[in-house]
Amino acid sequence: MLTEHTQDASKGYVSLPQDTDSILHGILDNNPIPTRSLWHDYKSFGTNTRDENMLSAFIDDGYSSSYRDIETAYAYQLELQAVRNYNDALPTDPFTVDVLYKGSATGDGFMDYRLDQTNTADTGSGVNISSIEQIIYSNIPDGYTIRVIADPFDDSFDAITLADLPSGSGTVRYRRYRIGNTNNSSSAHMLLKRKWVDVDSGSDLVILPSNAILKHALLGKFGEDNADLQRAQYHWTTVAQLLEKDTDSYRGAAKPTLRVAPGGVGAGISGMY
Repeated sequence: MLTEHTQDASKGYVSLPQDTDSILHGILDNNPIPTRSLWHDYKSFGTNTRDENMLSAFIDDGYSSSYRDIETAYAYQLELQAVRNYNDALPTDPFTVDVLYKGSATGDGFMDYRLDQTNTADTGSGVNISSIEQIIYSNIPDGYTIRVIADPFDDSFDAITLADLPSGSGTVRYRRYRIGNTNNSSSAHMLLKRKWVDVDSGSDLVILPSNAILKHALLGKFGEDNADLQRAQYHWTTVAQLLEKDTDSYRGAAKPTLRVAPGGVGAGISGMY
């Protein structure tokens, strides 16, 4: 249910892999720092105000439509790259990737650039992009992970990774945490909780939390099949207890922690957080 992940934090934020859900514990530049909830700014500063001081913490910032932000409005060539597959090549079966973006020619709306198995890269002078609104993918074959990048048409700076697309169909959503006190070489090492997996295809990977849970579940099912309700009830009760214990072990930052500062931060009651 848990996994470790290391990521560049020089931009002041990290985007979690799409198969994970939240940060339980994290280290920034070899120093452990706490995790703060999505309501950190509201509880500390009130409405319509954001923490610009950016204390040393992983602060939940909701979801983002891309792995890395477009920081410089420019003409980018959108491209697809194979990340993990059987043949180190993009699939030839039909699939589509729609990149919805804002730019100098979109006004208050957005435009759609479509990539597919026949159009894997923009070979022209690029499209003017200032931000990514959404990335929608469809029918990516099992066993493939496809990376979407935005490459400056004149290679004047490094390409930007927008998303790593898994097999299947869906919309890109990256859990984002912002971080304070970072520099150009900052790196974050995190213990992450895996995301719940709906098993609906052969490519879905399920991490089994405990052999004891599976054992008692099987014994409970055998008891039901043999009309031994007392024994079945015992095993199902044990399963519930083990699942609750396992959940508590990785719930981490989702469980609010009360930190009392008698003098308060700035000698105010709002410091009780």
